[in-house]
Amino acid sequence: MNIKNKNVLVYGLSNSGEWAIKLLNKHKANVFVYDDNSKVFKTKSFVNCFLVQQLDEDVITQFDFIVLSPAIEKDNPYVQLAKKNNIKLYSELEFASQFCKNVLAITGTNGKTTTVQLVEAILKQKYKAIACGNIGYPLSRAVLEHKNAIKVCEVSSFMLEHADTFYPHVAAVTNVAPDHLIRHKTMQEYFNLKRSVLKNLSDSDYAVVNLDENIHPLTDCLTITYSLNHCADITLKDGYIYLHQNRIVALNQLKLKGKHNVYNVMCAIAFGYIYNVNPTKIAEALINFVPEQFRMQEVATINGIHFVNDSKSTNIASTLACTDAIKGAIILLLGGSDKGLSYDELFNKLSKRVKQIVVYGEIADQLVFANNHQFKIKKCADLSAAFDYATGVALTNDTVLLSPATASYDQFSSYIARGNLFNNKVNEYAAKNN
Repeated sequence: MNIKNKNVLVYGLSNSGEWAIKLLNKHKANVFVYDDNSKVFKTKSFVNCFLVQQLDEDVITQFDFIVLSPAIEKDNPYVQLAKKNNIKLYSELEFASQFCKNVLAITGTNGKTTTVQLVEAILKQKYKAIACGNIGYPLSRAVLEHKNAIKVCEVSSFMLEHADTFYPHVAAVTNVAPDHLIRHKTMQEYFNLKRSVLKNLSDSDYAVVNLDENIHPLTDCLTITYSLNHCADITLKDGYIYLHQNRIVALNQLKLKGKHNVYNVMCAIAFGYIYNVNPTKIAEALINFVPEQFRMQEVATINGIHFVNDSKSTNIASTLACTDAIKGAIILLLGGSDKGLSYDELFNKLSKRVKQIVVYGEIADQLVFANNHQFKIKKCADLSAAFDYATGVALTNDTVLLSPATASYDQFSSYIARGNLFNNKVNEYAAKNN
């Protein structure tokens, strides 16, 4: 992609936008930057680029193409003006992918972060590899800082909205369940976006396919399959995961727990197989893998009460997977900001081991209504109050579980901030009860 002296607008000065600017500068483009929040120009410094104070049709037509932050929606009026004038639009993902080979893409509603990290750990047994993309380390940055590494890229539905020509060498869709429906409007549109990561695969590229999900390749590419319920390349038998006829790893050797993580591990094994990593080395990487914070994190056990932090669960399917994986009685903390989801499914499928639900935040009333008297439920003003109530009713061997089933943006800047508050509350509780 020759972009020397091209006039390029970077729209949206998020982390990915800032690294797109650096990549554009390296290739000597004329870089212009714009953000809907003009205050960002006062808080950040930008080198070798021109600040655009206002966009309109006359300005937009001066650009050869536009690189969009994932936050910019497809019905944005400036995006529509660009389309009207045939100005090419790139997501940061698609733009950065023009400058590297060996991009692997993993998307899905749940499991993609864990799977990306597992794949990185497996590939590092033999190659240089870097996890990037939606995990907070943009592909543009990976291209600049890890030129020769395999890029293991977590891909969100937002990133795929403007990625028409994006084609990884290996792609996987872990699963699709309701999420982000305020932005994507319908499940069909959301599903189509997720599956679009497969649409440009050639006959020498690979799709890693979960046969237990109805998501199939869109081209005549190569496939590696995995399943708990069907005959596949990667299967589970008698507590062991098998690749063809070769036993790879026992579930009891893994620090990752739950059925959903079995799928994540299977998917990651497929990437290792494609890249010819020795099965013993694959097993070693899996056994040594430690999950990140806020993904079914076992924080502490205090006076016989278990505390588990699953703040990363920002949709219904993820919370259901977490509750299914926990043994014993559960006091479940739910709540946060509205994502346009219907919570009837959550309460209809929730394990009866949930003895108490404590809700808080923007969607608290919606959750109480959706519960429809199925579970014992208590409404609190915020997460801190919800935690205090939960510990007040918890008994020995109960698990106090934060698994919110939605985003955090009503009361927190991120799921990380939400998770940190929960862990801090656990520490305070420990200090008072030890």
